[in-house]
Amino acid sequence: MQFETAPTIAPRGPSAPRLRVAAVMDTWIVSGPGRQICALSKALEAQGVELRVFMFQRSGRPPSPFIAYLERAGVPYEVIPDSGPLDVALPGRLRQALAAWKPDIVQTHGYRMTTLAFLLRLAGLKVPWVAFFHGSTDENWKVQFYNVIDRALLRRADRLVVLSEENRNAFRDVAERVRLIHNASFPIPPDGEPVRLGHLRQGGQPLIAAVSRLSPEKGLDLLIEAVARLAAAGRPISLVVAGDGQERDALERQAAALGVQDRVHFLGLVQNVASLYSEVDVVVLPSRPSREGLPNVLLEAMRADVPVVATAAGSVPDVLAVPGSGELVQPGEVDALVQGIEAALTRGREPEAVAARAEAIKRFSVERRVAAHLALYAEMRPDLLAPVPCGAAAPAAAP
Repeated sequence: MQFETAPTIAPRGPSAPRLRVAAVMDTWIVSGPGRQICALSKALEAQGVELRVFMFQRSGRPPSPFIAYLERAGVPYEVIPDSGPLDVALPGRLRQALAAWKPDIVQTHGYRMTTLAFLLRLAGLKVPWVAFFHGSTDENWKVQFYNVIDRALLRRADRLVVLSEENRNAFRDVAERVRLIHNASFPIPPDGEPVRLGHLRQGGQPLIAAVSRLSPEKGLDLLIEAVARLAAAGRPISLVVAGDGQERDALERQAAALGVQDRVHFLGLVQNVASLYSEVDVVVLPSRPSREGLPNVLLEAMRADVPVVATAAGSVPDVLAVPGSGELVQPGEVDALVQGIEAALTRGREPEAVAARAEAIKRFSVERRVAAHLALYAEMRPDLLAPVPCGAAAPAAAP
């Protein structure tokens, strides 16, 4: 594949912000990484860093809900037309958009964006590149193939950001370029019509939730089996599953085969996630090991003061390090999930648990993430940013 040589992006005049960061994302829905970018963009703005989202709109699809989300949040963005997987002109369009805006750093999110950045690097783009690895999925052979390519190309970035020690260990061959930056906890802005779930409670019984992509690594099959075991043991509950994916049909068949189809409710994609948290008694993250980074759902639920049950995958143990903040269970074990759910329903609303959740969330503030990003950007562009200690709070905005 041939590309025009991409120009080196020239510096701007003295009146411009100290640093410009282009965040290149490929998402149609309002995802956890997308919400993280929005919160980060507004916080970085106070530090003299302008972060702009470069995203893609597939032809023939309705406008991405993420566009409306960016507009409501007041985050600068640019939409690049995309005609599909075989759009050979897409790298050129992205190159032209970047050259016009003149970023000082390009950061990518997702395997497709990793590939685009690598191709532009081959074509001569000289802007420092930081790649973010949010974890991987095993949805099908195609995605697994993309993951192999992604992990190879991620190693070519100037810096690679991961969300857990587990992920950092996967890239230990390039350890000198890997940085661990945890997700941040922040209020979720209202988005769309509120979710109402009261009608799904059977006789006032507990209602638990999973907010997840429906793919094998998320362990939702284990959670449905846990619901069936609880019902059989005389502890009936209902489960709502917010999210979508290719596993939905298989999960619905499993619920029917276990006789709990009237207790497991699939909501599809839920736009107003904040309202969902206020409707449920417990949020469960039953992920299998080695695939998670730091789930946004975990931070969101805890900030909403909902008791949580989560498997020890990725950075989940770091979040639940404060005793009593949540039920941490072994991944892949249905009995552990059953015990965790029972414990969360029994003690998750006690004052000690409420205080522990609040204490745990403090350790994942937006200010800490901003400081970590400033330290990362200063490594890459010390001519534009002074060094910032990674563990420090974000400095005051420049006058």
